[in-house]
Amino acid sequence: MIKKNKYPFVSIVTPNYNGEKYLEETIRSIVNQTSDDYEFILVDGKSTDNSINIIKKYQKKIDIFISEKDKSMYHAIDKGISKAKGEVIIWINSDDLLHKKAVQNVSKIFKKNPEIDWISGINGYIKKNIQFSSIPYIYPRFILSKGYANHAHWGFVQQESISFRKKLYKNSGGFDYKYKNSCDFGLWKKFSTITTLHSVYINIGFFRSWEGQDSKVNRHITFKSIGMKKIPFYSFRYVRNILSLILLPYILIKTYILTK
Repeated sequence: MIKKNKYPFVSIVTPNYNGEKYLEETIRSIVNQTSDDYEFILVDGKSTDNSINIIKKYQKKIDIFISEKDKSMYHAIDKGISKAKGEVIIWINSDDLLHKKAVQNVSKIFKKNPEIDWISGINGYIKKNIQFSSIPYIYPRFILSKGYANHAHWGFVQQESISFRKKLYKNSGGFDYKYKNSCDFGLWKKFSTITTLHSVYINIGFFRSWEGQDSKVNRHITFKSIGMKKIPFYSFRYVRNILSLILLPYILIKTYILTK
């Protein structure tokens, strides 16, 4: 798709390092958006697999390509956001997918509601190559600010279903790297001290589960990085799910009002 806008409203940032397995599928989900009001920023950490050859196939559709070693995925994302021209950020990793209407859906919310800086859409999943959607989950502000948005308590926020204004990222100070491979958890804590996370019934992205991915291999490290000594029993997350289901009619009405 040829992008017509010199100053795109949305910036899509994708970090990659040796992600050849799903990278092309991710890129296709981005360049085949129903709206052209976006720029695509791809940050590669000097991959040693076939990633660069895949990227070259889509070079004309990638607005900004950065290829240099970085300290972590989060440093790569920060580089991408710092280069972004768009007012709104969508961050999608190189093993996940964007919904084909992600840019269109996100743009409608943010353009019509300048007071909103941060949204969470319908949670999307890819498991055993089956793509499906759940519902938007409710995250009260105190749950996020107190660090309760983890699987020992309320459940992690699905990053693939999140979008936010670039100014919110800048005002928050960006990632806190002390969280290591859970810097998104730390970022949501920072955001919640500034504004509310609005749950809306729109599609944004899909999180892919696959054997060998970092979120499984490094699960112990993930929980350690947020201050837990062991993997907890997943308990109150189910309370979140039930409450979100009960409040689904409210989310639907709210979304209608925000997008009409």
